[in-house]
Amino acid sequence: MNLCRLELMKIRLSTYLWAILGIFASLLAFGILFLFIFQIEAGGSGTSEEAELFANWNGLLALTTALAFACFSIMSAVIAAKVIISEYCGRNAVILLSYPVNRKKMLGIKCLIVSGITMGFAFISNMLVIGIMYISAHIFGMMPQMNTEHFLFTVLISSFLMGILSSAVGIISTAVGWKKRSAVATIVCSLIMVCIFSNCITISPGNIVWVMLAMGVVFVIIANFVYHVLADGIEKMEV
Repeated sequence: MNLCRLELMKIRLSTYLWAILGIFASLLAFGILFLFIFQIEAGGSGTSEEAELFANWNGLLALTTALAFACFSIMSAVIAAKVIISEYCGRNAVILLSYPVNRKKMLGIKCLIVSGITMGFAFISNMLVIGIMYISAHIFGMMPQMNTEHFLFTVLISSFLMGILSSAVGIISTAVGWKKRSAVATIVCSLIMVCIFSNCITISPGNIVWVMLAMGVVFVIIANFVYHVLADGIEKMEV
């Protein structure tokens, strides 16, 4: 517990809180924009497949969650680059490896911090954005179709899974950063992953939970493998 507290003090959490606030404001702005797009499409011929995403809450949830996944995945990689790559590949490596603490345990704490910060704020942010969008839709009389009886449950689960996916991307990206000994490589890897996998969330809005669950299982398995690779590499490092 003390190690975790010390690590949190080292990364200056307040810096990331401002970034998280910026992400939340941006997601909310896009969410409100999506509602107005729905209103415009509803007033026109809007029958395209793309327009269908704005016509119901499952589609809006998928779009917003995909954007949140992209933003928080990159943020997770930035934190991982700072907490893991910069520490073990930078000037502080000698000091860090001299700690009278099991190296694998120390890495576990760092991964836990990356995952915990990402999952917690990603979940809260997505829930708030969808909630404010729903209230705004009622206020302005713009109500997309509600095609599920368990929308709140869907929002809860998809937000939670999005947090897991985002944190997993951060951990997976460290594999490239570790190989290249570069924090920048970690962030670039997350950008590439986001470009590839964000669209997967919007493939089937009606089955968003199952799609994200499948992605989550794969991502967590890969992240777990990366953790063990990193742990083995750190164990072999010499002071």
